[in-house]
Formats: sequence, structure tokens, C-alpha cells
Amino acid sequence: MYPIFYCFLVFSSCNVSDSSPVSPDGRIMVKLGINGDHSFAYSVYKEEQVLVNTSPISLEFKEQSPFGSGLDVVLVSRETVDEKWHPLWGKTGEARNHYNEYIYRVSERKENPRFLEWVIRVYDDGVAFRYIFPENSGFGTFRLTGERSTFHLDPEATCWAADHETYYSSQEHLYERQKVGDVDREALIGCPLLVELQGTGWVLITEADLTDWAGMYFQADPSQPGLISSSLATLRREPGTKVIGTTPAISPWRVIMVGDHPGTLLESNLIANLNDPVEYGDVSWIKPGVSAWDRWWSGDYGPDVSFDLGMNTETMKYFIDLADEMDWEYMIVDWTWYGNVFIEGEPDPGADITTPAEGVDIEGIIDYAAERDVRIILWVLSAHLDKQMDEALATYEQWGAAGIKVDFMDCDDQDMVNWYHRLARKAAGHHLIIDFHGAYKPTGVSRTLPNMITREGVLGNEYNKWSALVTPTHAVTLPYTRGVLGEMDFTPGGFHHRHRDDFIVVGGDAPNPYVMGTRCHQLAMTVIYESAFMVMCDSPFNYRGAQGSDFLREVPSTWSGIHFIEGYPGESIVLARRQGDRWFVAGMTNEEARNVDLNLEFLGEGTFRATLWKDSEDAGSSPEKLVKESVEVTPADVLQIRMEGGGGFVMILDPEG
Repeated sequence: MYPIFYCFLVFSSCNVSDSSPVSPDGRIMVKLGINGDHSFAYSVYKEEQVLVNTSPISLEFKEQSPFGSGLDVVLVSRETVDEKWHPLWGKTGEARNHYNEYIYRVSERKENPRFLEWVIRVYDDGVAFRYIFPENSGFGTFRLTGERSTFHLDPEATCWAADHETYYSSQEHLYERQKVGDVDREALIGCPLLVELQGTGWVLITEADLTDWAGMYFQADPSQPGLISSSLATLRREPGTKVIGTTPAISPWRVIMVGDHPGTLLESNLIANLNDPVEYGDVSWIKPGVSAWDRWWSGDYGPDVSFDLGMNTETMKYFIDLADEMDWEYMIVDWTWYGNVFIEGEPDPGADITTPAEGVDIEGIIDYAAERDVRIILWVLSAHLDKQMDEALATYEQWGAAGIKVDFMDCDDQDMVNWYHRLARKAAGHHLIIDFHGAYKPTGVSRTLPNMITREGVLGNEYNKWSALVTPTHAVTLPYTRGVLGEMDFTPGGFHHRHRDDFIVVGGDAPNPYVMGTRCHQLAMTVIYESAFMVMCDSPFNYRGAQGSDFLREVPSTWSGIHFIEGYPGESIVLARRQGDRWFVAGMTNEEARNVDLNLEFLGEGTFRATLWKDSEDAGSSPEKLVKESVEVTPADVLQIRMEGGGGFVMILDPEG
């Protein structure tokens, strides 16, 4: 770490450049200062081309005056940090955290002024800023009713935005392509907001280190075309209030990721870098892995069994056997294992999450799995867990469970954000990992609390049971939007296929839901979508003996490296990930067929054995069909691969010699 340099400058305009925050490579600059009314604002440039125009900032409170005008902005410190750290799991085995940090005192121009510290970090791949309220800042105990962090974008720029409609949702929505200036003023846009700035580059706006604060959303500001303003989730217990705080207090980071192409965003560790290091001493019990799952098919059809499939011990062993055969590390015992979950749409008040239902021998199931080196995850409703948290976590540890799948939080107000963190720390005390469903998006906090091993917050494969929303176009939009944020439990691996033009919704209780696109399209998701706890959605009778199931035995759930090859949101993606000295390459396309010229230069040097699974020429009429090939290659080779409409490919490259 480099020494801290101190200087004091009072800004009088938004065009101060002699002290402007810049990235280590000098390409990205933040210009800031105060406007004519002494309100503070910023703008972002890349190589002197504007990415974010002058964007004002203001805060509103109950029982306090607003904070946003009549201000002085003074630079008090500047620091450069360049360090490396090793993620426990994720997209890379090593991450570089290299930035220039600037801290400004933003103070009111009056007697007994309130002030805050405005912290700005500039990376080679983005900008982040946050607000710190020191103990003696004059804010005391406050009730924040509005945080207006704005992002003034070109209204003609293309963006991909998901309208969540309300603060209280499972954050499972489509990302719609539109112009920034056309974003509906009534829409409540969730993080992230992806923007293509024609001729300038790409930005993705989100938040990091969401801790003791409310989750951030976006709304189009009617005051100026292209002006996007933050909007925080409202506390359920106190309507109108966003955050209740007592100084010292600190906001999450407001993040503007920057890339020359969309792949730069996928490769970045910026969101994780903006979080604190892991706070646990022993992390040896946190193990990434692939999981079988008993609920996606949600029915009683099993042509290879002689018992009734459902929530019973025999069915759980049936899925454990699949995990054993596939060399997967986990199996989820999903809902109703402890009996009723809901009564007339409300949590069953009589539920006991430490007592299995009749016909479910949880301890026997866990022991049966352990004999096969498979670990068990137990589903639990968040409302039930809240009532029995300490007792339940201790019981699950005693039984030998590896973790929990917690569901139906459907909220990211300040109370719920704190509940996630409290649960993660308590679960860590019992060596339990957590898969959050009905969840809000990641903000990199899993660097600090890595037993938060994955979460949903995505419109994933389960929607195929009751809708036609999970199209190939949606599937190739996700890597560039929700997928950039981190761990994403999409539950890939559906092996019952139809194309978009003949897709049918079987129904919520049907035994065999379909997925759109080809077998290779689903296989590619397991590489392209990042999740250290990768849940395969389909049933043993669909996987056993099926084409492509051999690849699912090989694919890992955590990675040493990443390399974006080509693609565009909503159209296609080709991505390479490395684990150790093995490379896994995957491609997906939307409904349009594409030819890929795969340049293998990224391999570096040496000779490799390439094993390829690609769409069959018959995939147009029989999407489950694929072709498997093996060939020796070198980094000088370019492989030509065709992806059929709604298709894809996967490849494993093993070094030889």
C-alpha cells in the first residue's frame, strides 16, 4: 500500500481538473465540484469522452433539512492501493484490487454545519463512490427518506433495464432493450442497468457492499432526459423511511463499471473488490460444488422407479443416487420436508422446522448421502427460520447437513439486508452454507461472508413450468446483466427440449417441464452462468443415459480464470473459463443460428485435447440431439463451430504432454 497524500482544495465549479480523480492507467477521470447553488455533483470521462454527464447528488431526511445545496467540497486525502487477494470461489483464483481513492469533506456553508465524507475510488474498469457520516458530522440519529445519487446518461444510448415494479419482489424479471431516454418514468428499474454508449464504450451501474442500508433501484428523472436517479427500498415497518441510521454510518458503494466492450464487465472483479476481506478464520468447510435437486420436475412420474415419487425418504435417496453417479457434491431436500409451508398463501404458523414430516427420515437421508460422499442442503421458509433460527441451525449442524436453502424473502429493505447478514454469520457458526432464493441481487458481500455461496434473484429455469419467458434471447441477455453481479442460481441443465416456436407450458404441477432451445444451449449455461453452488434442475430419469450428461459430470462450479471471446447482449456469447490447467469454453445464441470462428490464442502455448459437444444438424427438429467430437489443437488453431437457433456448444480443452 502506498502512503497517503493530503491536500485541501475548495471546488468552485464542476470543471476542476487539476485535482480530478483518475484511474491508475489514466484513462478514466471523474470531474466534480459544486454548481452555482453550491450543490455537489460529478461526471465521468474515459479518454476525455463523456460517459456520465454532470450528475447532482442530494439526500433527504425526516426531521432534518435536505443535504445537497449550499455546500463546500474539500479534498482531504488521496491514496493509491494495489493489492492481490484470492477469492474462495468465483470467476478467478486471484483478484487484483488496484485503485486511486479520493476522500472529500462535503460541508454545509452555515453555522454548525453538517458534513459527510464523499469517498471516490477510480479503477481501470470503473468508478465507485459512497457516503460516510462520521460520528461528529451533525447528522446524529437520522431517518433517510431519499438518496438521490444520479447518473446522467445520453438519452439516445441503448440500455437493458428490468422493471421490478415494486421494492418487494423476488427480482425475477426480463431485461428489456430500449433507449435510456425511453425508460418509463413510472418504472422501478433494478440493479444492474447496462448501457451501451455509441462510440464510447459500455457502462453497468449497480451497487456494492450493501450493508445496513436499503437496496438501490433506479427511476427516470423527469427533470432532464437521460437523468437516472437512485431510489432506495422503503422499510416495510416504517413507510416513507428508507434508512434508519446513527452516526458513524456508511452507505453502500454506487458503482459505474466501465468497459470497451461488454466482455470487460464480465471479466471484472470490481464488485467483489469493493467489499471487505473474508471475516471468518476457518473457511475449509465452505466447499463449492454441483447439486441434484428434487423439485423442478415437481411431479410423480418416474419410469425407472417402483415407488411414489414425492417428499419421502425413497425419493430423496433416488436423487442422492443421481448425485453419486454424476460425481456431484450436493443434493437439495426441498420444501415440505417438515410438512406444511403455507396455509391459504400465508406461512403455516404451526410449522416446526426442526421436525421432519411423516415419511421423511432426514437423519437417515443425510447418513445415506454421507456414505456416498454427497452433502445435503435443507430448504426452509425464511419466515419460519426467523422464528426458530438459533434452534434450527444448531439442529441442522447436529444432523450433519451442509447448509440451507432459504426462500421467499422477496425484499431488500434495510431490515431484510441486515437479516441476510445476521443469518450468514449465525450459519457460519454452525458450518452451514446458504443458497438464497426469493432473493435480492448480489453486491459482492459474499467476499466477506463466503458461506453465502449462491442466490437466485434471476428469472431462471423454474419459470419454464408456468411461462414462456425464458427464451434464448433472455438466456443470452443474462450474462451481460444479472450475471455480471456474481453468483446466480439459474438452475440450468433442463433436458426436455422444445424450440421457442413450439414451446408449451406443461403446468406448475406437471412432472416434466420443457426448456427452450437445444441440449447444448442448456449445457453452455453451466459454464457461462457463475454459481459456486451449481444446481442442476432435471430428474434422474431425464439425465441417465442422455446425450450431454457426460459433460455434466465434468463441469466445475468455481474457476481459476475467465476470458470473454465474443458476443452481444440478447444475441450471443462465447466465453472461456479455466479451472487449473483445463479450459472450458461455451457458446450460446438466441433464436438465430450463428457460425463461430473460435480462435484459441488464449490458450497460450502447448498442445491440447479438445472435446466438443455441439448442436446436431438435426437440432432444428430434435433439439435434444448433439454431436460429440475430439481433436488435438494448438493455440494457433481456429475452430469453426455452428450454433443452431436457440443452440450452443461446450468444449473442454485438456493440456497434453
